[in-house]
Formats: sequence, C-alpha cells, structure tokens
Amino acid sequence: MGVSMNAPQQSNPSPVQTILAQVSEGRGAEIDISGFEFDFVRSIRVWDVRHYSHRERGRDDDCSEQYYIRLGSYGQQGEFGWRQTNPETAPIWVLPSRRCSSSNWRRGVGVEWEDHEGNHGYEWVVY
Repeated sequence: MGVSMNAPQQSNPSPVQTILAQVSEGRGAEIDISGFEFDFVRSIRVWDVRHYSHRERGRDDDCSEQYYIRLGSYGQQGEFGWRQTNPETAPIWVLPSRRCSSSNWRRGVGVEWEDHEGNHGYEWVVY
C-alpha cells in the first residue's frame, strides 16, 4: 500500500503515520478521517477463511459445502470489526473454486485494498 509500518520513526511523525499506527493497533483514528482522502483505510478488507470445503458426501454423490469465513473491515473513523460471511461473497482469489470435489478445501487469510490512486491489490497466505 506504499506505507511501511517498520520504517524508522521520525521525531515528528506525519499525520498519516500517526493515523495508520492508531488504526493498525485496532483503535479508531483520533482525528476525523471521514473524508475521501482516507478512503484507502476503508478499502482494506481482511478475509479469514478458517475452513472451507466442498466435497461429495454419502452414497448419492450429494455435495456438502462447509465453511467458517469472516470478513474484517474498517469503519468511517478507522474502527475495525469482523462479521461472518459466506462463500458467495468471497472474491475468486479467496475461493478460486467452489466445485464439488474430493480435494476442494481452503484455509488462509487474505488482505485486499485500494491505494490512493484506486489500484486494487491483495495478498493471500495459506496456514
């Protein structure tokens, strides 16, 4: 996203560095960040796929889709919250396939964002 949280600290941090530090610590921003210039904070979404599987079950080749998926996002003032969600809402990079097969399972966490120019990016980590 063009910002390093491990960058050397300046004696007088910029307002953006201060806001990002507050937001990354799970706190809302202590100043008003409701303007469009802070949309990059609100664009961050965290996909937590604790379990996803879509497999054949039983004698009739029925498919069973099981999952536990949460989506984390930032609010208007940088407050972070989780909500449970379902596979239909996940982008293709989170769940590349929802086909019923013996090997269709997924576990991991992903982060997506838009930078200040509107460019979309994401990272996925399997665990």
